[in-house]
Amino acid sequence: MQPMDGISYKKWMERAAGLFLSALIAVLLTMLFLAVFAFAMLKGNLSASVEKIGLIVMSVMACFVGGFLCGKKNIKKRYLWGLGVGVLYCLFFGVIRVGMGQAFVTDTTAFFTMMLYCAAGGMLGGMLS
Repeated sequence: MQPMDGISYKKWMERAAGLFLSALIAVLLTMLFLAVFAFAMLKGNLSASVEKIGLIVMSVMACFVGGFLCGKKNIKKRYLWGLGVGVLYCLFFGVIRVGMGQAFVTDTTAFFTMMLYCAAGGMLGGMLS
């Protein structure tokens, strides 16, 4: 196959696979964080505001790690690859919600705010890689 814009099909597929793998690692890392956080909530008797802040921090940290890993695999425009990880991360959780029989988005403002947080975390991770 002919290279398009200086990148071969094989190289493009490797980068796309790296993007999906980094987003999947971020999702798995979030699940690990959630398990630890749920135990802390159970033992610590924390309030609902702490829960909301904790969920945001966990998502941003997971997207940061995913963006960092994806940025390590790509040479140019790492921040865009990190942005892709953050957006794909949000879409993964939307698909998981649909798979559980819930609506993709219940509150559009909250969903887009979360997407911005995750995209920013992924971009920061990509920039710092």
